[in-house]
Amino acid sequence: MLSQRGLEAFLAVMTTGSVSAAASELAVSQPAVSRLVRDLEAATGLRLFDRVGNRVTPTDAARALAAEVERAFVGLSEIEAAVREIRRGRRDRLLIAAMPALSTTILADVVADLARDGERPEIEITSARTQSVVRLVARRQALLGFVAPVGETAEIRVLASERVPLRCIMRADHQLAERARITLTDLAERDLIAYSSTTMTGAALDRAFARLEKPPRIVARATLSPVIASLTLRGLGIGIVDAFTACDHAARGGVVRPIEMAESFGFSVIAARVGRLPPIADAFLARLGERVALDAGDSA
Repeated sequence: MLSQRGLEAFLAVMTTGSVSAAASELAVSQPAVSRLVRDLEAATGLRLFDRVGNRVTPTDAARALAAEVERAFVGLSEIEAAVREIRRGRRDRLLIAAMPALSTTILADVVADLARDGERPEIEITSARTQSVVRLVARRQALLGFVAPVGETAEIRVLASERVPLRCIMRADHQLAERARITLTDLAERDLIAYSSTTMTGAALDRAFARLEKPPRIVARATLSPVIASLTLRGLGIGIVDAFTACDHAARGGVVRPIEMAESFGFSVIAARVGRLPPIADAFLARLGERVALDAGDSA
């Protein structure tokens, strides 16, 4: 049976380079450190140090074992830190996985809203494609997932599904900026930065453009809506994006106009089928609902 105290003594000798320095670090006697190391060698069947007089030199086995012990101790220290936070009542931690179009816009706004309300939980947001987000949530590596519309499975449940309008974005000096609303016919032969055809929104817009007698001229494509907005601000053309990205575009000095089209942007909020969500998750989702209504209206 391995002794944690023996592992601590071994690691101290490895990191300090001597038994005396290890004894000082652990606040024990040198003989005590030597005995703990010998007991560890006996328990593992490994020769960990070559001894010449009062000097010890680590063996290859010691270096390999030290790497494993360090990894284990890092995990232990994280658990100890978590215990201390729980004791202080500060263990409000929310792990989120989300499609990039949401993690860089509305979810960042919700985090800022919570901070303004005086709530500062530890929130970690991982950006990933929908399939990866679903896997993270199913494995409980993320408590909440924000994905393209999905159905429930044996591993995940859908907490909410939302749809928001698409908006037409452009620079302030674009000709269409003078119009209060944009129609599909207004896009005729206009330079457009479009979504990649591999995205759900991009495929839907491509079908809509195919029905037009004079479709827009697609000059560039991008998978992510923030990239479309950036290219729009640099004068490459106009863009059609979700309402959340449109709000960010307006904040950066761009122009946003409603566009008359049936297509919209949808997403689902998912969680694992088993397990309960912490109170901070409920608070996050409540603020999210408020933001969805605000952003969808403000960009109109």
